[in-house]
Amino acid sequence: MRADGEADEIAGDALHQAMLRRLPRRIAATGRILLPAAPSLTDHYTELLQTTFAELGRVFAQAETAHLRDLVRRRLAEGFALSPHARIAVDYRTEEPPDLSIAYRITLEVTTTADAYAHWVETRPAPLFGKHPDAKVMSAARSLGPPRDVCVLDIGAGTGRNALPLARAGFRVDAIEPAPALADILTADLEREGLEARVLQGDALTDELEVPAAHYQLVVLSGVVASHLRGTAQCRTLFERAALVLAQGGLLVFNAFLAREGYTPDAISRELSQVFWCSLFTRGELAGALHGLPFERVSDEPAVELERSAMSPEEWPPTPWFEAWSEGRDLFDLPRDDAPMELRWVVYRRV
Repeated sequence: MRADGEADEIAGDALHQAMLRRLPRRIAATGRILLPAAPSLTDHYTELLQTTFAELGRVFAQAETAHLRDLVRRRLAEGFALSPHARIAVDYRTEEPPDLSIAYRITLEVTTTADAYAHWVETRPAPLFGKHPDAKVMSAARSLGPPRDVCVLDIGAGTGRNALPLARAGFRVDAIEPAPALADILTADLEREGLEARVLQGDALTDELEVPAAHYQLVVLSGVVASHLRGTAQCRTLFERAALVLAQGGLLVFNAFLAREGYTPDAISRELSQVFWCSLFTRGELAGALHGLPFERVSDEPAVELERSAMSPEEWPPTPWFEAWSEGRDLFDLPRDDAPMELRWVVYRRV
C-alpha cells in the first residue's frame, strides 16, 4: 500500500487512462463524410480522416496512411475534373469488437451546375438571384441607343433577372441559359408577360447553339465569368464567341473576381474559388484571355460600390448573400475589405 496519498491519486489517474485505452475494443461506429473535391486539399483531408478514425481508437500505421492518401488524391482529382461541385464520400465502419480495425470506402458524388440549380429551384424562395437587374447592364444597354435598335445577347441569363427588364424596356433580347430548370422559368415568365425574347437552352461554350454573327450591340456575361468559368481557356473560348457575335462598336459587359494587387492566387485558392462559386482570376490572366481579340477596354469598376449607388438603402442588398460573395468573403473568412479579391464590372468594346 502507498503511503503517499498524492501517489495513490496519480496511480488512480493512470489506471483510468489504462482502461480508456481498452475502451475502443467495445466502441462501434459507422459514418459518412462528404468533402468538396479540391485536389490541393489532399493532405488536409487525409489528416482530417486520420484524426476522425483515431478518435474511435483506430490508429493508422504509416503504410495505411499512405494508402488512404493515395485513394483521397485520386478521387479528388477525378471529381474536380468533372465538376467544381463534386464531392468525395467517405463511408466507414468499425469492425466488430474487439477488432481495432476500420473499413472505409471512398466514392464520388458528382453534382453538375445544372443539378445544383435544379435543387435551388426546388428548395429556395424566388427570385433566386434578386428582383433587381444589374445596374451596370441596364446602363450599358441604354448607352447604345434606342432600345428598338439594340440587340442584346444575355449569356447565362438564369431566370431572367436582366433579360426580363431589358425585354420590358423594348430591347431585342436573346437569352442563353444552360441549366434547364432556370431556362424553363425564364421561358414561362416571358410567355406570361407576352414579351418578345428568345431563350436558347444550351452551353455558350460549345457550337450547339445557332447565334448570328455580328448581330448584337451588347453581350452580357453576368455571373458567368464570376461563378462558372474554370480557367483562362474557357474565358478565351467565350470571349472569342463574343467577338464573333458582336457588331462593331458593340459592348461586352461581364463581372469577374479579380485578385487584388500584390496577391498571387495559389492552387488551393483557385480550386476553392470554383467550389464557392467565385472563380478567381488575375488581371494578367484576363488580359491573356483577351489578347489578340478585337476588343478595347472601356472600364473596370468595383461591383459593390456601383450596384449600391444605383439602389435605395431600403432595396440594398439585392440578395442576402450578394455583399459577402462580391467582396470575396464567401471564400476568405476575413473582415470586410480584407479579402484579397473582389468582384469587378469590366466592359470592352468590339473594334
